[in-house]
Amino acid sequence: MSSEFVIKVECLSKCYQIYDQPRDRLKQFLLPRLQRMTWLQPKQYYREFWALKDISFNIKRGEAVGIVGRNGSGKSTLLQLICATLSPTQGAVETHGRIAALLELGSGFNPEFTGRENIYLNGAILGINKEQLDDRFYDIVKFADIGDHLDQPVKTYSSGMFVRLAFAVQMHIEPDILIIDEALSVGDQFFQAKCYAAIRSMMDNGTTVLFVSHSAATVKALCPRALLLSHGELIVDGPASRVLDRYFVLGSEEANAASSTPSALSAVKSDEDAAIISPAASMSPTNAVFVSNLQPPFERRISNRVGTAQARFVECRVIVNGEETLAVETGATLRVQAVLDVYEDCSHEGEVGLVVATTEGVELFAVNSFFQEIRVPTMKAGEKRVLEFEFVSPLSSGARYRIDLGYRMPVQGEYVDKVFAAAGFSVVNQGDRIIPLLFDVPGKIRIGGMA
Repeated sequence: MSSEFVIKVECLSKCYQIYDQPRDRLKQFLLPRLQRMTWLQPKQYYREFWALKDISFNIKRGEAVGIVGRNGSGKSTLLQLICATLSPTQGAVETHGRIAALLELGSGFNPEFTGRENIYLNGAILGINKEQLDDRFYDIVKFADIGDHLDQPVKTYSSGMFVRLAFAVQMHIEPDILIIDEALSVGDQFFQAKCYAAIRSMMDNGTTVLFVSHSAATVKALCPRALLLSHGELIVDGPASRVLDRYFVLGSEEANAASSTPSALSAVKSDEDAAIISPAASMSPTNAVFVSNLQPPFERRISNRVGTAQARFVECRVIVNGEETLAVETGATLRVQAVLDVYEDCSHEGEVGLVVATTEGVELFAVNSFFQEIRVPTMKAGEKRVLEFEFVSPLSSGARYRIDLGYRMPVQGEYVDKVFAAAGFSVVNQGDRIIPLLFDVPGKIRIGGMA
């Protein structure tokens, strides 16, 4: 293997034998042999489950690669094969250098031993002798910051204390390859920031990092490159931002495919102020000026809609730096583009606006033409209008947000169309700065002299 690569995976596959009943294991062990002896075709008493199928990629020295995918996609299996704690069914994995891995909470630790004893036990497992650990012991304890619990059995530790100690040991053995499988998610945000700063320092010193997480914010902040797995197959290998966009799309597609509920349009309930948009009145968004490349079709995407139906939103997307995206950085300038189709004459000036809300429906802030003294002109049936809203995102990372759209006519009048969840996006935090609350609001502090 070229010294340029520290990990090389070629045509890697892992198959498990699934038995419906315990006795089928015994049958599989005995009967095929007897069947061969009697010149019969051996019968198979198990079903095959391929956790990984024909995976291939290379990772260079000092590279940080995120691995994303839904539960059951094969992420943990892939990491275990790279660490050689599992054997592949087909294919091969080659690695160069010492591997440190946080695969499962508690792996490499004896619950009956104290934290101090486990530092030396874990170090020995990783090939570090006692003298080397003695030299690094103070730094490990300082980083873990678990106080007097160091001399207590680790079975008494909380999950957060456990991961503090485990990560401190892994970091200070100076690995060539660091593998993390969701372990840091149990730590508090301050310890996580400390760990991410340490990981970046290790990367600067040439350590290769493989990082598995369901958090798009964390993957994008740490890893320039990412792999997307689905049902054991490698779907995308490329820049993290593009892979994460595809990850969100894939998740939406799979969720929609698994759902047997009717479309959002047919489920809308009327109230005193708004009419129902019936399924018969809905039109295909294929006539839109643009169609989102990263989201499900518009009418499957939205969660609710009300209005008089004289005009209707048919598409919406988020643009950053000229490209559609589903993941934006904290402080980025967003352009939200929407297409409004006019079905009946709109003979009065109107107003448009958007609301950014959490996925649970908590409304956070709005951008509205009324407060900017901008009016939507009168429109004729058959017209299309492209609307664009621009704002700097004040949102912190770690959550997913939705965009609701509204068009009222006349100004401050009845809703012609109000659409909930017209588009969605997540926010990622670049750098080590901690943003503890929901909004990242710029501000200045001045400290004067003594009065």
